[in-house]
Amino acid sequence: MTKKNKVILITFFSIILCIGGFIMIRVEQQKKSEQKVEAFWETQKPRVEKFIRYNYTDVNSITFTKITNSPLGTALHGFINNDKKLNFFVSVSLASGEIKFEDDISGALWEREKYNEVIPVSKIDEHEKQQEKASN
Repeated sequence: MTKKNKVILITFFSIILCIGGFIMIRVEQQKKSEQKVEAFWETQKPRVEKFIRYNYTDVNSITFTKITNSPLGTALHGFINNDKKLNFFVSVSLASGEIKFEDDISGALWEREKYNEVIPVSKIDEHEKQQEKASN
């Protein structure tokens, strides 16, 4: 094997190793990102449930089905009362800096709205605190 062939082989294998390392790093970053999103939704599910139960009528059960991710944010999908036709999804734009679910919901629940305008979770929390103070 000539010196030129050895240099070519070493260069080729070095490039392959660099590409492989880059791919491994990207896969690990993707896994960490997915874990962060799942952990985020685990903390936000109670807020979503509170929002749905407060703003919509005849809610007996809430089932969460999946989490989807996109470059613009993340969404949690589900349905109520074991009826997949009564589906919903809530989204949070992580790119814009949102750190918690507030009041963005889409799907077939609009027919069951209790009020003319949905009430954000922060307002529901304030209302509950006022009721708690009044009862003490």
